[in-house]
Amino acid sequence: MEASTPARKAHLLRYLGSESETPTAMTFRFSTEGSGFTFLSNQAVRIQLSGVNDPWGSARLFSLSSSPTESGWISVTVKMTGSPFKEGLRNLRPGDGVQVFGPLGDMLYNPGLPAVMIAGGIGISPFRGMIKFALDSGFDEPIVLAYSARTPEEFAFRAELDSIAQRLKNLKVLYTVTRPKESKLSWKGRVGRIDEQFIREAAAGLENPNFYVAGLPEMVESTLGILQSRLGLPEERLWWEPFRGY
Repeated sequence: MEASTPARKAHLLRYLGSESETPTAMTFRFSTEGSGFTFLSNQAVRIQLSGVNDPWGSARLFSLSSSPTESGWISVTVKMTGSPFKEGLRNLRPGDGVQVFGPLGDMLYNPGLPAVMIAGGIGISPFRGMIKFALDSGFDEPIVLAYSARTPEEFAFRAELDSIAQRLKNLKVLYTVTRPKESKLSWKGRVGRIDEQFIREAAAGLENPNFYVAGLPEMVESTLGILQSRLGLPEERLWWEPFRGY
């Protein structure tokens, strides 16, 4: 496993800017220069926004989509739901100071074992960070990413993941679309949710891999049910992180 977990602290980080990843997802970046903020692949942070009147409160927990190897900044990739908090993120201006607490979370990438990463929608966030970390660090254990989205347009980081797969020969990316009829794009790839058959195909040929799962709570729960009840995997090989909509 990686080094000991960095201490959790409050940081005032400078907002750098944002970019759209899909029609409904955005990445927000924050400078860590001079803050001493460090994290492991791939932890999370709690972001607090002042002046936001949201029924869920003024703070949210987000997995980091950046890698520890990307120095000087961190990023979170967020499903834009129209909530007051998400709109508060959208309305930040470069240079604004933002309260960030962390790092948090214990879904940590173990580069010493093969990995099956199962992502539903915005659950791709921590896996983008893990895969970039593996590329930059030269790790050679196999990684299989099983990634599900409603439509092809909703695959965040798709171009980057495909590019990394060309360079990181131990990485295989498997896509599936659950609602292809809602897309304006033609999709000739796999259709349907990530089910038992898909997971068995993803893990085929891997020796005792760790399984990582991230997505909406119901997706995480159903996937863990498959992994434990049908595939008989022990809990010590399972890591998961539910993403709530807010």
